[in-house]
Amino acid sequence: MAKAYGEKLQAKRELRLWKDINVPCKLSDTINRLTKAEMDSIRKNLELKNLSALRKNELAAKLVNMVPLKYKQVIYNLDKERYDLLKSIVKNSGSVLYKDLSVSKIESLMAGSIVFPGVYNNQKVLAMPQELINVFLETDGAELEKTVQLNTEWIRLTHGFLYYYGVADIRLIEEKINQLTGEEMDFYKYIKVMSDAIDYYGQIRYCQYGFCDHRVFDVKEVFDEHKKRPTVEYYPFARRQLLKASEPDYIEKTPAMNKFTSFLSIYYDLTSEDKDEIALQLNNMMNMGANTQAIIDYLQSLLEFPSFEFVQELASQIMDVHNNTRMWILKGHTPNELFQEEMKFLRPLPDKPFMTGQTSSKVVDINTRKKIGRNDP
Repeated sequence: MAKAYGEKLQAKRELRLWKDINVPCKLSDTINRLTKAEMDSIRKNLELKNLSALRKNELAAKLVNMVPLKYKQVIYNLDKERYDLLKSIVKNSGSVLYKDLSVSKIESLMAGSIVFPGVYNNQKVLAMPQELINVFLETDGAELEKTVQLNTEWIRLTHGFLYYYGVADIRLIEEKINQLTGEEMDFYKYIKVMSDAIDYYGQIRYCQYGFCDHRVFDVKEVFDEHKKRPTVEYYPFARRQLLKASEPDYIEKTPAMNKFTSFLSIYYDLTSEDKDEIALQLNNMMNMGANTQAIIDYLQSLLEFPSFEFVQELASQIMDVHNNTRMWILKGHTPNELFQEEMKFLRPLPDKPFMTGQTSSKVVDINTRKKIGRNDP
């Protein structure tokens, strides 16, 4: 029932997006075809003040005048994916055929007044009003391209950090990005860029502790686990690791994980997609604190286990994967890495162990504080 309701809601959202539109289009025509709620989204995104009490027609008129004035600021918050989309629309005289953007991405673009969806000649298109095209053409150039490149770097590095840390204070992420880029960021600009990216990509979200990955269910638990380890530094990831982890469908395949999926392939006919799905679910379950039995139960819901000996080996393989998986609660470290770190502080045992009956032993009575003789009781 929940699935059917979700599909019905999705269809309703899509139907609302794909209304008839003229190409090329004017901003007034584009704005007036929106609902009041959609206009309010634009007003909030562009931080337009003192307009909330206006009626729909009044608000539409204000937006037609004010959106072009704010559009340069919107453009300077873009990353490469959205910038390239605008370039292609401008190059194609104001519209491009709709491809495979998600509904949530299109809604984000429309709420930012970046582009508008519609149906033209029975085809779904993404369109840009002529007034906004003019602003883009005036703004585009080497300076904008440099800014877009920096915005893209900020977004991808932030996504990568949150993939591994789960939850992190925004100032911590700022500090780490500054270290990796070698530049001091404009913090206010960074927050605005990330706010737009959160709406568009949905890979991370704001939480009471800063940013968190979209997969984190219990944010407080992860944050509390970080606080329990004040002496453990956040794992120092390299730039290339973070950029890989920033991809929406990224699955970290450690040697232990590859060994595990190869072990399963001995017993089952698994496609590469099957292996990826299992690796994804195991990684998420381990980060969410699932124990070995819960993981075995999950696998048993997919696969028929051939023997008890198989289950024993399966449990051993799962533990190996667990010990080599980067954990949110461990600030991006694996359990094995922290164990090796703690081993550095353990003192070795003496070369000659203590022997019972040694005459040189200085045993003291804890009450009298006097040395006890060998023949004393």
